[in-house]
Amino acid sequence: MKTPEKGEVTTPNSNHDLRGFVKLFIAKRLIGGSAAAILGIFVPIFLYETVGQQFHIVGIYYAIMAFLYLIFIIPGMHIANRIGFSHTLVLAGVLNVAIFVIMYHLTPENLTILLAPLALLIAGFRVFHWVPFHVDFTLFTNTGERGRLVGLSFATIAFLGVIGPILAGFIIANAGYQTLFAIAIALIVASTIAYIFVPETDTKFTWSAKETWSQLFSKKHRGIVVGEFANGAEIMVNVIIWPIFLFEILNGDVFEIGAVSTTVVAFTIVLQLLLGKKLDQTKNAKEKTLKVGSWLYALGWILKMFVFSAAHVFFVGLYHNIVKIFTKTPFSAIVYDMASEQGEFVDEFSVVREMAGQAGRATCLLIASALSFFIPIGWTFLIAVFASIALNFVYRMKMTS
Repeated sequence: MKTPEKGEVTTPNSNHDLRGFVKLFIAKRLIGGSAAAILGIFVPIFLYETVGQQFHIVGIYYAIMAFLYLIFIIPGMHIANRIGFSHTLVLAGVLNVAIFVIMYHLTPENLTILLAPLALLIAGFRVFHWVPFHVDFTLFTNTGERGRLVGLSFATIAFLGVIGPILAGFIIANAGYQTLFAIAIALIVASTIAYIFVPETDTKFTWSAKETWSQLFSKKHRGIVVGEFANGAEIMVNVIIWPIFLFEILNGDVFEIGAVSTTVVAFTIVLQLLLGKKLDQTKNAKEKTLKVGSWLYALGWILKMFVFSAAHVFFVGLYHNIVKIFTKTPFSAIVYDMASEQGEFVDEFSVVREMAGQAGRATCLLIASALSFFIPIGWTFLIAVFASIALNFVYRMKMTS
């Protein structure tokens, strides 16, 4: 692939038009996002209930999946070379359907039989989904508009998050998890079909396993590795530990969990869109916003340690969602800008950031699982406090590169 000038990317046949982005957006954010919105906080809760409400089992299980990702990512990218990165998203969709077919049938009785294939499928889905998605997003957008499009993507997630949690809570309370998973399977099938129409990119992963691991630990990539490691750790607290914490303090009332989550998200959508546009218009806005936002976001995790009721969840959650916008939007925009500057190595760069993120996930969950024997899981939010602040390492790399 031709190497573009710094800060510039090439798209397959479109000279920077947004047709590829629109198709990717429809498949991932609209259709796939609808499935994610109803599954979101309830998949960890479902597994937590299925294993007898033993947090350490859930934590170790997700950590194992992260390690499997690290093992499979490099051979997975060579498979992607053969079928095309955009077409690999279709394969990931098929694996995602299989994941929720297994979850549909998962019970405490067949747990020991189905957990292993489920872990392999989830790891495979992540391998074939996230790097191709990040590469396509980078190649289908331009540096001057990326903050706005990241903001649009996050706002779409937030919009779907207004409807998804309360709807999912209602479905589970009245019809059970199987009905929820059946609806999710239909949405994932539709998303997989939509990925067929995403244009293929002229992308090849060229590094060997030795070169990839060498680059992961190189000084050149230290900033992005530390930043993504921290991001992966914080994500695990947010999407695994926090839902289980909610389940415990709200006494297992899944409808209340969904209703509170919906109400919190509804207040943040417009702000998300406005910030994304502002980040593109103001010089160094991404870096400055991340620096302030990460500290405010870390404070939110401290406040969440002292949540004891639905009212607390709402007010602290509202604050945390607002400051999250000022953290994750600039962080993602910075990372995509950095990826676009890699030229023909955008896919290799994306693999490095994904490996760092998965390492952060595994480390976070192993630490949290060990700590859960000695302290309430709410105190493991301290991991997210330090991880939120560590996101700024990616900013330091950006400024010095």
